[in-house]
Amino acid sequence: MGSQAAELYREMPNHLRDHVSQICVLNACSHAGLLHEAQTIFNEISVKTESIITTMVDCLSRLFMFDEAQKLIEDYEKTNTPSIIMYS
Repeated sequence: MGSQAAELYREMPNHLRDHVSQICVLNACSHAGLLHEAQTIFNEISVKTESIITTMVDCLSRLFMFDEAQKLIEDYEKTNTPSIIMYS
């Protein structure tokens, strides 16, 4: 039901879109294989926390886009300490 999750997320007022709702919609897109939708939402998120980046890494990895996932991890690690969760 990834499409429905993304649709509901889009209908939410911006002030209600928080860290939890962002992770949930990215996770729904990940499990449904909706890469384009996930990338669009990810790019719209201004504050990308470790959890949000990890969820996007999961999405890319599920679709065998390992180079893109690795680049996302490397970009994160330029300014943050490595996160073992991202690699699992």
